[in-house]
Amino acid sequence: MTRRRLTLALSFLLLLALVALPVAAQSFPDPGTGSTYTELVNTTADEATVNITYYTQGGGTVAGPGRVIAGNGSTAIDPASSQLPAGFNGAGVVSSNKKLASVVQTQWLGGPGDGFQMGLYSGVSAGSSKICLPSLFKFAPAIVSSFTVQNTGTGDANVELKYYSRTGTLEGTFTDTIPVGAQHTYDMRTPSATVPNVANGWDGSAVISVTNGQTIAGVGVVNQGGRSSTYNAADCAGLSGATTLVVPSQFRVFNSATPNDPATRGTWSWVLLSALNVLNLESSEANVTLVYTPRDPAKNSLTLSNQTIPANSAAGYNTRGGVNGANPETFDTLGNFWDGTVTITSDKAIVATVITQWFRGTGPESGYYVASNAANSQTKFWVPDIRRVKVSGNFTEFSAVIIQNIGNADTDVTTKFYDRNGNMVHSITSTIAPGPSIGYNTRAGTGGTAALGDSFEGHAVVESNGQPLAVVLNGVALNPYGSGTTNGISE
Repeated sequence: MTRRRLTLALSFLLLLALVALPVAAQSFPDPGTGSTYTELVNTTADEATVNITYYTQGGGTVAGPGRVIAGNGSTAIDPASSQLPAGFNGAGVVSSNKKLASVVQTQWLGGPGDGFQMGLYSGVSAGSSKICLPSLFKFAPAIVSSFTVQNTGTGDANVELKYYSRTGTLEGTFTDTIPVGAQHTYDMRTPSATVPNVANGWDGSAVISVTNGQTIAGVGVVNQGGRSSTYNAADCAGLSGATTLVVPSQFRVFNSATPNDPATRGTWSWVLLSALNVLNLESSEANVTLVYTPRDPAKNSLTLSNQTIPANSAAGYNTRGGVNGANPETFDTLGNFWDGTVTITSDKAIVATVITQWFRGTGPESGYYVASNAANSQTKFWVPDIRRVKVSGNFTEFSAVIIQNIGNADTDVTTKFYDRNGNMVHSITSTIAPGPSIGYNTRAGTGGTAALGDSFEGHAVVESNGQPLAVVLNGVALNPYGSGTTNGISE
């Protein structure tokens, strides 16, 4: 899986999905017009000089802003300061004399979901020869996907796109050429020379390979009921054989007078749920086991053994809806106020997206991120775009940092919070057992994060004393509402 690596010497970060999707077609939900907000973190103690260059889909360039970021500080590039023309649809490259980390937030206006979405994805510093998107949809009028692929190499990238249904049917193989630095967008609503004409009701995946030695990265966009989410494509180059994935956050939260009575399932009032889309990358059946571990040891655990995923297929595990949309009782043992982690083991190569769905305001909000490969051995992560903001005494923005110990022994984890100017405002050290996760929610003040005050914008640095970690950011806005998730960024 992609580690969101930070490059040495002159640092380059790729900003992939600077997109403004067209209006709705064929009764699909209309997200409106998308704008991006870019958080840039200087991961060093020395001042960083930063410049942004934007690329059109044809490979043309537009000069972006330059910034100086204090050591251990951060800055935000909003649409007004991006220097982009109205209607721009393209990508960006950030260059700096110091190492950077980045999270990009996409907001949509002009659609029925105005103010109810804040899709997050992580900027990347290195591409791959092969990327995978496990969660694509074409389901009018409820949900539809698009995705973008950016050329992160030094010459034009020739790519091959293969689309698979959820059951593993190859829907078509297509080719495209993407200029240096540019991105191309592939919209499942609109059949074309690079997008298959799949039937309404379709869900599936895409596998994109480079055929001429260049590299690429990608972002998926999921538009559900006018509210959009974004997620980084998984790096699936060279994956084969046994794989273990780790998921730092899973939820199953609902209110009910009789939560243990399945006969009342239809009356349960859902607050928060999670789902996994697990994609088998190989041409033979995968045997998979999923272990759900609670954050609170007093809560129940769950093991789903002997799960089979056909070749090139994906399987869905939803804590509300069950497995592949059936048997919701599968998760009843977890109860109604459960949160924790998942470990997914497979005898074949797999990747997965993790979906968190909140129920607030006038409907559901979703966040997507990529499950981490347990083979990664990273012990230090940066988490841009941390907020704790109140207006007139009421929270308008807050964040949660979720940290999982994916090693085999207890580990001490120190999380440091820095403001825009590089000042460390708060630090907390916790011991985490192997398997479970902890979370610091700035609204609740867990981990002492109330010390950030009521107007905090900045980032966090998470570091263990030896065991590898997986880290996730949850971002939430209120009035208007919005939710997003993305992966932490490692060296």
